[in-house]
Amino acid sequence: MTDLKSAASVLSPRRASVLYLLALITLVFAITIPDLFLSEITFQSIARSQAVVGILALAALLPFVAGEFDISLGTNLALSVILVAWLSNAYPGLGIMVICLIAVLVCTLVGFFNGILVGKLGINSFIATLGTSQILAAIALKISNNEQVLATLPQAFTEVGRGRFLGVPNSLFVTLALGLLLWYVLQWTKVGRHLYASGFNREAARLSGVRTERVVIGTFVAAGAIAGLAGVVFIAQVGTFSNSIGMPFLFPAYAAIFLGATQFNMRPNVWGTLLAIFTLALGVQGLQLSSSGSGFWITPLFNGAALVAAVMFTRQQSKRRAKVVDEVPSAPAVSPQPDPSDDHEAAGVRADTVGR
Repeated sequence: MTDLKSAASVLSPRRASVLYLLALITLVFAITIPDLFLSEITFQSIARSQAVVGILALAALLPFVAGEFDISLGTNLALSVILVAWLSNAYPGLGIMVICLIAVLVCTLVGFFNGILVGKLGINSFIATLGTSQILAAIALKISNNEQVLATLPQAFTEVGRGRFLGVPNSLFVTLALGLLLWYVLQWTKVGRHLYASGFNREAARLSGVRTERVVIGTFVAAGAIAGLAGVVFIAQVGTFSNSIGMPFLFPAYAAIFLGATQFNMRPNVWGTLLAIFTLALGVQGLQLSSSGSGFWITPLFNGAALVAAVMFTRQQSKRRAKVVDEVPSAPAVSPQPDPSDDHEAAGVRADTVGR
């Protein structure tokens, strides 16, 4: 009986609203445009395109859990893409695995630099990573000479990037495997508890013995490495670099994080984030298919509205929790009972004073 109540609580509309939103979106477009929406091509396209967004969202989730933002993740992904493309043309003898490893390592160093700026020097994470993103964009543009760069990739590498297993794109398996790993770390390890503690109240966490500075630096390092991985997955799918990639992935990633934070355990979490990504993508795809025009305006409109709604919902939940805490009756203060010995001592002091 307790298990049923627990499951019902987790699946309540307040805790799992994105599931009901997903069902509603699917139902509406399945009725209105069944031939276009309910096709294998539609779902294949969503799964393939959103796998990279999902990886980048998982990268952004780690600093977010610790109470920080990493705005440079989009351009860090672009840096990984241009490094793989450039190295594959300039130094093909290195081999694709070494080239990918170099790209991920460079992106990890970028994350370490961000971590030092934020965790060690105390610079606001939004400002620090916004500046870093511009530096990375300049580096990518310099390497590419502001031109599209076609990578020289082994056929086996692109086949893996564009291939499918059991009808599911291989890139989606990478996203799910990474999500499973991060879920385990955040949910079941001491590292995860320290991350949430640092994000909830950093000073209290520090006084409790958590090395908050190392925690913050570590989240940026891990985020940089995951952004590098996202770049590798992207170029395995597309095979080219262009100066338009990177930043367009960042907004839907953060929109999904905010929306996912209102789901399940009511805090930033892996599965809420990934579910929000594919729910938003499904809504965008349905609107584009049903639009009579090109529908280029639908993606920013839908993601922006979802972000605003998610933030409003999160704020309302915070107010509700604060109200519940305020309404909890506190124990009445008990006045200390006077000790009879104190009266005798006071009387003795008065007597001595009179005697003098």
